[in-house]
Amino acid sequence: MEPTDLVDAGPPTVHLLCGLNGAGKTTYARQLAEARGAIRFSLDEWLLMLHPGTRYDAPEYDALAERGKLLIWDVAGQVLALGHDVILDWNSWSRARRATWTGRARAAGYEVMLHHVVAPLDVAIARAEQRAAADVAGAHRLDAAAVRHLAALFEAPTADEGLPIVVVGDTND
Repeated sequence: MEPTDLVDAGPPTVHLLCGLNGAGKTTYARQLAEARGAIRFSLDEWLLMLHPGTRYDAPEYDALAERGKLLIWDVAGQVLALGHDVILDWNSWSRARRATWTGRARAAGYEVMLHHVVAPLDVAIARAEQRAAADVAGAHRLDAAAVRHLAALFEAPTADEGLPIVVVGDTND
C-alpha cells in the first residue's frame, strides 16, 4: 500500500508506526506526511537535537524519551485541533505502547491508525548499519547486534488490539 492510498477528507487522525529498527518507518512517515498533508513528529530527531549524543541504550534515555513524547504530544494536540493529521514517528513496538498512545488519542477525540512497516531482519540490519555508517542526523546508531536485540522485543500488532492496521513493505520474509 502506498501513503497516497490513505488520503481522505475525514477527521484528523493520529498515525502510529511500528516495525523493526531499520524497517523504513521514518522514510514511510515522511511519505505519509506529504501524501496526507500531515505533520510528522520524530522522537529521535527531537531527542538528538535537545540532547546531542544521547544513546538509545543510555540509562537516562527512557526518561528523556518519555518527556520528549509528552512534549511532542502537547504540540501534536494543537496540530490536531487545527484539523491536521499527525504522525508520531517513534516505534510503537509493543502492544502496551500502542495501547497508551491509542488511549491518549481517542480520549482527546481523534481517530488512530497503526502503520506496521515490515522488512526482513537482514534488510533492517543492513539499513541500520548503512544509516550508522553515513552518520545520519537525527537517527540513532545501531549495529547488527542492537537490531537483533530490539527485534526480539518487538511485538507485531494483531487485529484484537482494536486498531486499523496498514501493513507496509515486504511481507514475504
